[in-house]
Amino acid sequence: MPRRNTPHPHPKKSPVRHLRDTDRARPPPLASALVHVLMITLDQFRGDCLSAAGHPVVRTPFLDELAATGVRFARHYSQATPCSPGRACLYTGTYQMNNRVVANGTPLDARFDNVAKAALRAGYRPALFGYTDQSIDPREANGPDDLRMQHYTGVLPGFDPVLHIPDSHAPWLDFLAANGHPHLTAIEALRTENQRPVELGISSFLTDGASDWLRSRPPSEPWFAHVS
Repeated sequence: MPRRNTPHPHPKKSPVRHLRDTDRARPPPLASALVHVLMITLDQFRGDCLSAAGHPVVRTPFLDELAATGVRFARHYSQATPCSPGRACLYTGTYQMNNRVVANGTPLDARFDNVAKAALRAGYRPALFGYTDQSIDPREANGPDDLRMQHYTGVLPGFDPVLHIPDSHAPWLDFLAANGHPHLTAIEALRTENQRPVELGISSFLTDGASDWLRSRPPSEPWFAHVS
């Protein structure tokens, strides 16, 4: 016999919870509840080139130590090869088809949430050492003559650029000039980097800058630093 179409009883309606002002703007957590966060990203570095990951030849003792004392996401894969798209995916936690950053220079929609904004909400003042390579959303620019519209090495919204390295690499070039290597362009400095002491390399320059900043922080103040 055919089954009767018995109507389902209406589920009980849950009481509507109206948002209060305290729900909309909750204060950030107490500083004592926060931990220190060091976020490091590397360009042009294969994920398997770590001795901690089992590479038979490459030896990376300092990175291995970081992995041993922190967290290594062994199943994390970059969503894109170019710098800006890969970083946009990492910073926002979205795919390219969602954030639409498909090439270096493609603007990142300012409406997307990102790791720096999340850190701000948590009570940090996220500091940047290096670059995030995110082109400004044109709707956030101060007109067509805004200098930030002329390059793709913009700072991800939310970060405090303590030591920003733009496309010109000007801070690093000034450092090289002060240490006996003047009149270099960014390309020249990068191509000849292995001809100078490692202490003058851009990685050492950023690391020293971040280390100096960390030493200047009050011991009781949690920090969020992105070295890139």
